[in-house]
Amino acid sequence: MIKKRISQSFSKSFKTYQNKAIIQKQTATILSEMAEDLSGFGIDLGCGTGFLYESLRKKMIGVDISLKMLEIYKSKNPLAIAGDIERLPFKNNVFDFAVSNFSLHWTDLKISLKEISRVLKQNGIFCFCIPIEGSLKIVENILGKRNYDFYSEKEVLEMLSGNFEIIILYQKEFRLEFKNGLELLNHLHETGSAVGKEGLSLGERKRIFEKFKNYNKTAVLNFNVLFVKALKRE
Repeated sequence: MIKKRISQSFSKSFKTYQNKAIIQKQTATILSEMAEDLSGFGIDLGCGTGFLYESLRKKMIGVDISLKMLEIYKSKNPLAIAGDIERLPFKNNVFDFAVSNFSLHWTDLKISLKEISRVLKQNGIFCFCIPIEGSLKIVENILGKRNYDFYSEKEVLEMLSGNFEIIILYQKEFRLEFKNGLELLNHLHETGSAVGKEGLSLGERKRIFEKFKNYNKTAVLNFNVLFVKALKRE
């Protein structure tokens, strides 16, 4: 069910995502700088509309769960396929590198990392960024409880340790300011990020809307983002 909700959410926002996903554009720029020395053939995991491809311009195939996002990505890079990062439709040891911008938090990271390691060649490079624990504090504040489960830096590193050796690691916070809660909620919908633990039923969606609507002061959205460059170990 959650995979279907994620796919639907991003497919609904594909027209607005390109202009509204400001933080995702910023992280793509930073990630492309980390990955500028990559060579060979790679895979762009959770490629979205192609922010990372536009910045990086490497030979790679894009993979995303949203068909609508892929429509835009393919206009930039025709090498793209619909797929789930947790079940990549590729043979073992086929890619020289893998990159992922702001996507892995939507997956079961332990499963995804094993899949990424599987499709990478020995000594392949994996560059990615992922929002981690401490992100979207304002949403928790407005709702009065956590509605997103982000991994901690420690959890990410522990899961990486089985298959990868860290080359570069650092964390950076990104912030966007909105006039009120309703403006923030609109932004979450426009960027496909309004998929939390609640909101399945009509009643839940109404309650969430009312809480955001009643938040009549400045709302600061934050993402704590972990940037990683790692080597696949033998």
